[in-house]
Parts: sequence; structure tokens; C-alpha cells
Amino acid sequence: MQRLRTLARQVPPLSLALRWLGGLGLVLALVASFTELAEDVWFREGFAWDAPLILALHQFGRPWLDTVMRIVTQTGAGGAIALGIAVAGWFLWRRRALDAATVVISFAGAAALNTVLKLLLARPRPALFPPLVVESGFSFPSGHVTAAVALYGLLAVLLWRGRHRAWAVVSGAWVCAVALSRIYLGVHYPSDALGSLTFATLWLVVVFAVRDWYARRTGQA
Repeated sequence: MQRLRTLARQVPPLSLALRWLGGLGLVLALVASFTELAEDVWFREGFAWDAPLILALHQFGRPWLDTVMRIVTQTGAGGAIALGIAVAGWFLWRRRALDAATVVISFAGAAALNTVLKLLLARPRPALFPPLVVESGFSFPSGHVTAAVALYGLLAVLLWRGRHRAWAVVSGAWVCAVALSRIYLGVHYPSDALGSLTFATLWLVVVFAVRDWYARRTGQA
């Protein structure tokens, strides 16, 4: 009887097993999606839906909307850096060094990976209409969207875990707003934004997996 009880304690509960299976399924889906996108970019095969989508969105252009999108897009560049530093500093002030380190690692790691992928795949930027902002460098994946996932996506998870559900939804939705702004402004194809969403989300999964493992190991969970 004692042996059966010991074995029962060693078997993970059903909820934990389902979470691991769900996480594995998410990782595999993200890997498959990004691999498919990156392969087509590598072989310059293109995407039939890229041009129609970016042109359709361009039809909604208005001077006031141009201004809004320029502001939104900055929250995935300098704004994201400033906010990331502020959030990391706030965590340190609250003696939450692990969360501060998670923010820094998430943002810096995503930026580094994004730079490598840009140089490796070397996709030219869209030239379907004059872009509303000036950008240099390659197009795939989008650095702004990657930064948004690494910061606002991370904050969305932390806020959700802290039961601040409304703010978590807002933070997650902001990632989509940044992605939309990059397409609207004409500096990225929709596939660039989608590629960033898939690979940066995969990176975020890895970051949280390591963070949670370390938190349990050190008793900070």
C-alpha cells in the first residue's frame, strides 16, 4: 500500500500533464509556422496574400490615422526600450530581481535573434507605395513587432498571473496594434509581422519556461 502511495505522488496530476501537452502543442505549432514562413522568404517564393492585404489596409489611410499609427509604432521602438528599462527598474525597486532579469533577457535576447534573422534572410522591404516613415535594413522579421512581443507580451503574462486580467488583455492587444501599424505605414509585409509574432512568441515561451524552472529551484515560485 505504501508503495502505491509513493507511486501516486510521483505521477503528475492530470492538470499538469494537460498543461505540458498544451505547451508542447503550442511550441510545435509556432516552430512549424515560423519555419514555413522563413523557408518561403529564404527561397524568395513570396506570399499571394501579402500584397492584397497591405494594399487593402492602405486604402484606409487618413491624415489623423497616419499620426496615430506613427505614435503606436514608436511604442515598438524607442518607447519599448524606455518602458522596458522603467519596468525592470520598478521590479528591482520592489525587490523582484528575477522579474527584472526576465524583462532584460526577454527584450535583449529577442532583439539579438531578430537581428540575426534579418541578416540571414535579407528580405527587401515592401515597395508597393511610398512608406509613411523612413526605415532602413531588411524586412523579415519585424524588429518592432518582435520588441512588442518581448515586452508587452511578457507583461501580459505577468499581469495575467497577477490576476490583473483587464490590463493583461490590453498589453497583449498592444502587440497586435504595433504589428498593424508596421503594415499600415508600408514598412513591412503582413508576413513580416506574422513571422515576428511566431518566432518572438516561441522565444517568450522559452524565457518563461527557464524563469519558472529557476523560480521553483530557488524557491521564488
